[in-house]
Amino acid sequence: MILKIMQPASSSCFSLEYNENKCASGEASLIHTHCIDESEGIEGTFQKYERRNIRTENLSFHMSVNPAPGERLTEQQVKDFVGDIMSGLGYGSQPYVIYRHTDIDREHYHVVSVRVNEQGRKIHDFQENRRCLQLLSAIAPKYGLGVGNGDGERYAAMGIDPRRFNPVGGNIMEQILIIAQECCRYHMTSFSQFKFIMQSHGLDVSERTGESSQVVIRGLNQDGIPCTAPITESELGRALYADYERRAMQCVGRNGMKKRERGRICGISASCLGHSTSERHFRNMLARFDIDIHLHRTREGRIYGATFVDHSTKCAFKASELGAFRLDDVVRADEGGQWQKPWHDSQDHAEDQGLGLLGAALAGISRSGSKSQEKDMKDKKRKRRLKR
Repeated sequence: MILKIMQPASSSCFSLEYNENKCASGEASLIHTHCIDESEGIEGTFQKYERRNIRTENLSFHMSVNPAPGERLTEQQVKDFVGDIMSGLGYGSQPYVIYRHTDIDREHYHVVSVRVNEQGRKIHDFQENRRCLQLLSAIAPKYGLGVGNGDGERYAAMGIDPRRFNPVGGNIMEQILIIAQECCRYHMTSFSQFKFIMQSHGLDVSERTGESSQVVIRGLNQDGIPCTAPITESELGRALYADYERRAMQCVGRNGMKKRERGRICGISASCLGHSTSERHFRNMLARFDIDIHLHRTREGRIYGATFVDHSTKCAFKASELGAFRLDDVVRADEGGQWQKPWHDSQDHAEDQGLGLLGAALAGISRSGSKSQEKDMKDKKRKRRLKR
């Protein structure tokens, strides 16, 4: 059994809409309601609670309950199990609903609630996922369940790779939701960076402006061509533009603190650029270090900017933010002849051998830099303790 509490949104209506859309398409069904005012209905009850606290930004609670293959629970056992978990997390007296999902080959459940109680106080949510795992470990034996403790297990059980959208992998909506949430954890400071991060994961995102900004998402095939119908936030049941804005605002204040992350991209990119024989070769070399580059070109094809996405450190930076790395060097490589050599697939093996040696050296530099930073942080902490 694996439990996953989703990142909270500004309102529970997004999570409810997502599940109700699944019900409308025959891929889910409502199996239980708890503390719902019949005169208000589910959405009305949740909104009544949300209006009692105007200071809390993240009001929704959305959890997925994922039995492992071979774990069979009756409907009553599911209700009892969810009730035990919700009570342990502080939601025992809260209104909540349980949906059974059958949109993949393994039955799973979604639980939606609200993070504000009847008195208008926010439910305590400090280290919520950690407490949830502790509860699961304590409760699982009662229901004859095993305990899974990571997103990797959950995604594998669902047949989803959070690193890349798979247009033939099925469960399109769940894939997009999981990948989009993963992308919202990256360090980024602009919508264009968010767009490039999503593209690196096989998703195209565009901004739709109106009364409130939203995003529209489409899946991309291996050639980077859209291969799904446009999917809106309401269809996903997630306010992704609000998630992006919140994350970008957090990262703006931390941009100057990412020296090691910027240094990693700067060092690897400069070394790879010096050894590259074409733009494709440069991209392939960077990809070996989990770095993607997006070159910005004019209509005439001249490079005027670049954005780097480092999937190892989950950071995105403009070339101008990398300090020692010079975009002019990329422009010279593109226009001055270094990248004008003919490229043949037969060169891949020979070039990759050189890349292996380069990679070993750069990996060693990266590790030593990381150890040095850890030592500096320990020294600073020790000095602060002595001052006290």
